[in-house]
Amino acid sequence: MTVQVVVVGGGYAGVMAANRLAGRSAGALEVVLVNERPEFVERIRLHEHAAGGRGLPTVPFARLLHPAVRLEVGRAVRVDAGGRLRLADRELAFDHLVYAAGSTGRRGPGGAGEGAAERHDVATAESAARARERVAALPSGAAVLVRGAGHTGIELAAELRGRRPDLAVHLLARDGVGRALGTRGGEVVEARLRRLGVSVHREERALPPVVLTVRADGFVGASLAADSGLPVDDTGRLLVAGDLRVPGHPRLVGAGDGVRVTGPAGAHLRMGCAVALPLGAHAADVVLATVAGRPAERLDAGFALQCVSLGRGDGIIQVVRPDDTARAVRLRGRPAAAVKELVCRQTLRWLAGEARRPGSFRWPAGPRDLARR
Repeated sequence: MTVQVVVVGGGYAGVMAANRLAGRSAGALEVVLVNERPEFVERIRLHEHAAGGRGLPTVPFARLLHPAVRLEVGRAVRVDAGGRLRLADRELAFDHLVYAAGSTGRRGPGGAGEGAAERHDVATAESAARARERVAALPSGAAVLVRGAGHTGIELAAELRGRRPDLAVHLLARDGVGRALGTRGGEVVEARLRRLGVSVHREERALPPVVLTVRADGFVGASLAADSGLPVDDTGRLLVAGDLRVPGHPRLVGAGDGVRVTGPAGAHLRMGCAVALPLGAHAADVVLATVAGRPAERLDAGFALQCVSLGRGDGIIQVVRPDDTARAVRLRGRPAAAVKELVCRQTLRWLAGEARRPGSFRWPAGPRDLARR
């Protein structure tokens, strides 16, 4: 009897999991990918779209998915751990489910200086498209605030200056610029942003009045896990153990931005496609092991690089340790921008490559002392 596996969410983690499951199961699994949109969204390029650069960065699923994966377009509204996934207009049965529902932008009130400013984000294709429309309609000299100076905020502020140099772009960096890049890396990025003409602020009270705010100050898990009564953290991310299974629900496995891996296996992990891809692959391996009656291995995933673009012709590539802490070596300028673009393109190649050569995707190991923690 064929085992039914449903993957919820067609982002980086979900597509990787579906392809690996279909390709490595030799027909023993029926793999269904459920996604609200009929095409894949390159989320790592949404800031470019919002700033007025490239068109909406979508890719037909036919270019990425293993031919044995069945795509179901619909909005998932509830997971019944007993084996049913409820969509807005129908239900699907499953023997195993991979939760890869992802994340969305953090909501909240505006701060000092924002006043009646419109607020958007670049967390989804829809919100990025709305931000793009508003940016395009702004008159010369208008002030725009990017709230949050992590990787997304940095890239968005730089893109806005590159595409609309007639706008006054302000970046709110309450915790510093590019903190994950390390002290020196953050200093380099801040200096380059200021050279581009981005005004960097540490305190809200220092902000001038703005007409538009684009939020990049954090993400929260999709509401599906909480709506389903599954265990979540205070940001709505599904809690999973080191083997990516939901405690108490061995048929449910999680991957991607919408989950938090508890314990030492996940202590160093952050949201982003650099984590979503290996989590998706490992989630597939856990399901395959469970179906075969083998014990599931604990996740072992780490980092090698952080890549940040500063517009189309500049960037920084920060070499990091497996636990994501910065090393001294870094690349800047046009070579860094070229590497970042290569990495963005490579994500699609990894997804499509897994469909053609099942099991081909590999990732860096985690910290060496992971096994002893």
